[in-house]
Amino acid sequence: MQDEVIYRYLTGTCTPDEERQMKEWYQRDPENHQRDIDRVRFIFEGMLVHQVIGAAEKPPQRIWTPRKVARWSVSIAASLLLFAGGLYWMRSHTYKEMASQITSFETPAGQRVSMDLADGTHVWLNSGSRIEYPVVFDRRIRRVRISGEAMFDVTHDADRPFIVETFASEIEVLGTKFNVVADESRSLFSTTLLEGKVKVSSGDQNVILHPDEVVNLINGHLLVFHNNDPVAMQWPEGIISMKGISFEELMSKFERIYDVRIVYECERIPTIEFASGKIRVSDGIDHALRVLQHVADFTYERDEEHNIIRIK
Repeated sequence: MQDEVIYRYLTGTCTPDEERQMKEWYQRDPENHQRDIDRVRFIFEGMLVHQVIGAAEKPPQRIWTPRKVARWSVSIAASLLLFAGGLYWMRSHTYKEMASQITSFETPAGQRVSMDLADGTHVWLNSGSRIEYPVVFDRRIRRVRISGEAMFDVTHDADRPFIVETFASEIEVLGTKFNVVADESRSLFSTTLLEGKVKVSSGDQNVILHPDEVVNLINGHLLVFHNNDPVAMQWPEGIISMKGISFEELMSKFERIYDVRIVYECERIPTIEFASGKIRVSDGIDHALRVLQHVADFTYERDEEHNIIRIK
């Protein structure tokens, strides 16, 4: 992306087409393109510094008198104040513009993505998940919004709480690692805390989570449980947990993870007859279904042309 376009984007003077191009460009590689944005911003700051200082450079030769010395001192003080004020205004204006620019990223079906936000917070996005976030965070609060499933390792900043918005709740942290599931289409919401402490709010309900606790939204109420399935938190490593999950839930996961459509052509939905187990995503869906056939009564056919798996 050309520096001139980045500059106009930062100062809010770009065209709608340039703004669209910037967002698409940024989403392709947020980590590296953030460096380009910072570089242009620093150049912009340097230009202002040069302009302000340059106005006070190369004074004409003069005969110094006490009165002129006093005037010169006042002039220098005024220039320094102008420089400081101009630099503060420029930084505040640029920062405000960048903080108001919301971008988004959506993980394609069948893929997992990890990324770093502007404050250093690391995020893992599961298949078919979406995150919305500013180019830089506000000076008072760090706020993002997600749908789908994401895991956060939040950079500690006691002065700026980190807020995760979902369709069902807000999760507030200061520095911690946690997992969020927010599937509005199925009215599913849960947060599992791995490290630190978080506050989950939904309406007038508030709960504080401690490590190895999970909160679920059930019939409009936030209920806290002990996390008895640590394998489920290994999904960033490509592990699918099958503990305490129904056949339909597992097929729904398979659809997102393997980017296929699964249809049922059986009289009854099969049941899974085991308490635990895990599947590695990289082994492929055929391997996953063959493993599942050992503990559930079903057969399947693959329609390669239409990317459909038929459960029989």
